[in-house]
Parts: sequence; C-alpha cells; structure tokens
Amino acid sequence: MRVHTSRLDLLVDMVGELVIAQSILTQDHAVLRGGDHALTQKVAHLSKIVRDLQALSMSLRMIPIKATLKRMHRLVRDLTQKFDKQVQLIVEGEETEIDRNRVDVLADPLVHMIRHAIDHGIETPDERIQSGKPPMGTVRLKACHASGYIVVSMEDDGRGIDREVIVRKALEKGLIESDRGMSDSDVFSLIFEPGFSTAAQVTAVSGRGVGMDVVRKSVEQLHGRILIESKLGQGTTVSILLPITLAITDGMLVRVGRQRYINPTANIVRSLRPTRDEIKKVAGEGEMVVMREGLLPMYRLSALFGIPGTEEDPTRALLVIVSDQEERFGLLVDELLGQQQIVVKSLGAGLGRTPGVSGGAILSDGMVGLILDVRGLAAYARSMTLEEENVEIAS
Repeated sequence: MRVHTSRLDLLVDMVGELVIAQSILTQDHAVLRGGDHALTQKVAHLSKIVRDLQALSMSLRMIPIKATLKRMHRLVRDLTQKFDKQVQLIVEGEETEIDRNRVDVLADPLVHMIRHAIDHGIETPDERIQSGKPPMGTVRLKACHASGYIVVSMEDDGRGIDREVIVRKALEKGLIESDRGMSDSDVFSLIFEPGFSTAAQVTAVSGRGVGMDVVRKSVEQLHGRILIESKLGQGTTVSILLPITLAITDGMLVRVGRQRYINPTANIVRSLRPTRDEIKKVAGEGEMVVMREGLLPMYRLSALFGIPGTEEDPTRALLVIVSDQEERFGLLVDELLGQQQIVVKSLGAGLGRTPGVSGGAILSDGMVGLILDVRGLAAYARSMTLEEENVEIAS
C-alpha cells in the first residue's frame, strides 16, 4: 500500500500535538494531587499509549541510509580517474536508519567531504609508496547510532591535516589572532570557514575555498555538528553527528532563576550536588569541578544567559554533567524539575542562531522552554572565559 509522504508528515505533526496535550494533562493539578486513584490510573494508561504511538509514528519516517552511501561509489571512481589516484571505498553500516527528511540533505556534505579527501588527503601511488603505504588509498564510510545521534563518519588513510598550515592560513586571513588555547579540533574546524583553503593550486573540484563551509551549513540546519580528528601522515576522520529525529525527543526540564530550560536526556551523564572541596578555579579555564574522570569545566547557566535571582553558592545548587560525544562539562542549575517528552519547535528565522540554544518546546503549562544545545554552550562559554581573561590582562 502506497502512502503519500505528506500524509506521514501530517501524522507525525498530529502525534506531536497529542504529546503536548498529554503532557498538559499529566501536569494538571487534579492529576498531580492524586486524590482520585482511578483518574491517575487512566492518565498513566493514556501516557503509555501516547508514548507507544509516538515511537511508531517516528519509525514510519525512518529509512536505511544504504542508498545514499551507495551513490558515493561512482563519485570515488570518477575522482580517482580524474586525479590519477588509486582509491577504494569501503562502506559500513548501510542498514542504519535515518529520518527520511534528512537523507537528501546529508548527500551533499558527503560529496564535498569525499572530494576533499581524494583531492587533498589521498596521495598519489608514488607518494604513498615513498611513505611506506600501499599504493591504493582507502576511504571508509561508516554509519551507526550512538547516544541519540546518528553518526556518519568518513575516514581516509592519506596525508592528514597539518595544524601549522591551518594556523598560518587563518592568521593571514585574520580569522584568529593566535592559536593559544586552541585544541587540534578547534584549529581543524577552521577549514569550514567561508573562503578558507590550504590548497596550493585550484583544481576542478577544490581549492577555491568553497565546499566545506557548505558542509557545515547543511549539518547545522539539521541541528548537528562535525568533529575532525587527524594525524599528520596517517589520515583524517570527519564525523557528522545528527539527532536521530528532530520531531519528538526526551528532555530534562531544569530551572535557573525563574526561567526553565530543556536539556536533552541523550546528553546527560549524571547530576549531583558538588561539595566545596570539589570546586576549583583554574587560571585561564575558569571554574572547574573535580570528578573521577578528572577536572571538568563548570559553567553557570545563569551567567551564560544573564539570568538574575539564581543560587550563587554551587554547593546549594545542582550540577548536571553533560556530554556532546567530544567533551564533558558541568552545567550549574538551581533545580531539576523532571523528565518529559518534548516536541521540538524551530525558533524561527527572525531570531537567527542563538548561542547555546537549538530550539524551543511548549511546556505543560503552555509556556515556551528553550532547548539547550550542549555543543554550542561549551563553545559560547569558552569564548566568554577567553574574553574575561583578555579584559583582566588589559586592565
């Protein structure tokens, strides 16, 4: 039986509205008081049905990523002939499912990534033999699910990325003042800046400084992010992380002052009330908290968003340890209000990109709560810490 995709999208939207209505019902004072046991049982039964219906409706939009990955074989074959190189493409995780609305959007970033890998990354057969490598290079595409994300990575065994070259080009273009305090990941991410290129010459497919910025824009539109790992002379891995679905997700509602925010549960590691001995202040890093995995940065959500009337004493507040697959840090909040399903809404073009915020959701009382972007929060907090340090040095 064929069903038009617009009807499936409408079904998912209606289920989203049902989730909102169910959330409002479960938070109603008549239900929370628990005076009517029969009513409480009926609401609990309704919640289970809505959750199952939501999971089913989400699965209807999921399709294997196989077709998108298979299309890259021809691209690799054409590029190897153009550049007179020997490259094999290995594809893994073809049956990994992704939201149907994202498949076409994901294809363009993969095309640009493979083009740059073969043009800039993979050496010629003679160069590879001189480096002690087999004459045939390898590009490996992998897809998998991890902690609420779909991860699509492209790995090559080419020459890798030279950090010093990236820094020198960035300084020439005025993108950075120095690479002090920048990790390798921060430096490598500069290749996504518009017009940035390290190519010695312009070729038919790259060297003009366009393409990689398109990759980042496409991924950010899907509320995803890109991670780069590279070892000079050994190769580069570029990973695209996308939320499995943008429609409905689980979130932890937190209170900061009089404001409420939603932290996706997929990013939460644990929560705790820190002791005074666990909190340290490190020069150039700001506040840190001592955990069993070492020192972790601690960011006050009230300071990042300028919220008055919050708990200033960390030992009387709550610390939520979050992770974005690349790093961990702690977010200081006043109170955890509970976990609930949320329907993700876009903030709209009028607000533009807000640092540390990925969207909004309608809460059980009809008010809007902002959804935290863990990766964006970390970058925003680091930039604020660096600005404060520069102000202190200047004064």
